[in-house]
Amino acid sequence: MDCRKTMRIALLLSAVLLSGCRSQTTHREVLHVHVHGPAQNLPVSEDCFLLLRSNVVGGGWMTYCLERFINDPGPNVTVLDSGRLTLNLPTHTIHARVHVTTKFGPDGEHAVQRLRGAVSGGGTIAGGGPYVEAPPGHVGASDLRYTIRLGA
Repeated sequence: MDCRKTMRIALLLSAVLLSGCRSQTTHREVLHVHVHGPAQNLPVSEDCFLLLRSNVVGGGWMTYCLERFINDPGPNVTVLDSGRLTLNLPTHTIHARVHVTTKFGPDGEHAVQRLRGAVSGGGTIAGGGPYVEAPPGHVGASDLRYTIRLGA
C-alpha cells in the first residue's frame, strides 16, 4: 500500500513539474511618462494636420502627428482624433498609433485628454490628463501622464 501511495505522489509531482516547464512567462516592461508644459507647433506635412512637440519630465520629448479629427475645439465640445505619437526618451524611442478623446470645458480652452493606442513592435499606451489649448491648435500648458506597456 505504501509503495502505491508513494508512486501516485511521485507521478502527481512529476506531472505538476512538467506542466510548469511548458508555461511561458512574458516579460512586459512598463514605463511611466509625464509630459508637462507647453507644446511647440512644428511645420505640418501632407500626413500631419497638426504636429506638436512637448517636453517629457526627466528628459526627452514627445511628438504627436494629428492625422484625423472629428469636431473643432470649443465650449463643452468633445474632440475625437487619431494619429501617430513618438516618444524620444533617454532609454527608449517608442512609436505608437493612438486614438484621443478630448473633452473641453465651458471656456473652450481647458480640456481633459484620454489617450489609448498600440505601440509598434507590441504593447500598449494609455493615459492623458488636463491641458489648455488656446487658440485652437496651440497647447499652452499640459500635465499628461501615460503608461506604456512594452512587449507582445
